[in-house]
Amino acid sequence: MKPHIFKFIFTAFSTFIIMLGSIGNTKDLKVITSIKPIHSLVSSVMGNTGVPELLVQGGVTPHIFRMKPSDFRKIANADVLFYISPKFETFLKSIANNKSLNVISFANQKNIKLYPYRTSKVWLSENRLDDPHTHEEVDLHIWLDPSNTRRIVNIIQETLSELDPTNSLTYIKNANLLIKRLFDQEELIRELLRPLRDSSMIVYHDAFQYYEKAFSLKSVGAIQLNVDETPSIKHLSALKKVAADRNVTCILVIPGTHPRIALAVMGDTAAGFGVVDHLGQYLEPGPESYFQLMSEITQSILDCQEKDEAFMLGSN
Repeated sequence: MKPHIFKFIFTAFSTFIIMLGSIGNTKDLKVITSIKPIHSLVSSVMGNTGVPELLVQGGVTPHIFRMKPSDFRKIANADVLFYISPKFETFLKSIANNKSLNVISFANQKNIKLYPYRTSKVWLSENRLDDPHTHEEVDLHIWLDPSNTRRIVNIIQETLSELDPTNSLTYIKNANLLIKRLFDQEELIRELLRPLRDSSMIVYHDAFQYYEKAFSLKSVGAIQLNVDETPSIKHLSALKKVAADRNVTCILVIPGTHPRIALAVMGDTAAGFGVVDHLGQYLEPGPESYFQLMSEITQSILDCQEKDEAFMLGSN
């Protein structure tokens, strides 16, 4: 056999062996995510390499979700669990400190922007109309700030690439495309909301601080700080006064809250009324749900303002 033919056969055989080894080392990652916004981002980065599992499904919130034995087994057998924080997904507290599990808490990662909870149900710089509500905890609705979301995408990509080096180029490519889409959506939302920067809102539950600051919006108070608290008559009266004095244009509530309380705060003002699902509870899980979530929040705020304008036009 001529040397050049032997060399060609040897090279082809070596390449075939390397390809077999590469295929043998390909790993189907078992990835668990806590809430839909995180599941959506992980789904986008994984692409066609696999599908992450979602713990909190349907219309359930992390505050009332309870883990089943099967959920514990899934996490124990997973390569990684992505979630916000054991202080947000409280059902994961017992797992967070388990050294044998690979868990990624985004709120504890470097370069994630964190804000403290607002310490009063009425937050006015020059004046407090309510007794301060002591709250030393960090606000953990971090996915509503686009800069945090992009950092979360990078953390997801880095983690998956380390666990599955064979598909690292796919994860990097998908993450870059996702970040570009996130930038594009952020710019679109910024333009849509620019006319509302001088408007004031009241929120039912203080879940939108990151979104407000990212897009230069302004709220002046919350009907409740804790999801399990009942607002007092005194507090509702204070908010009603704020709504009138500050020309509040929108009362923003979350799914499951009683509209009668929000309507009481609106009083005789021209404020609109909008429902915002900050968790994407009723969205179909998948790569697009994060974009749908941010679009629906934006549209709800715009619709709320339009109701206000319609009310004012009708009163003239």
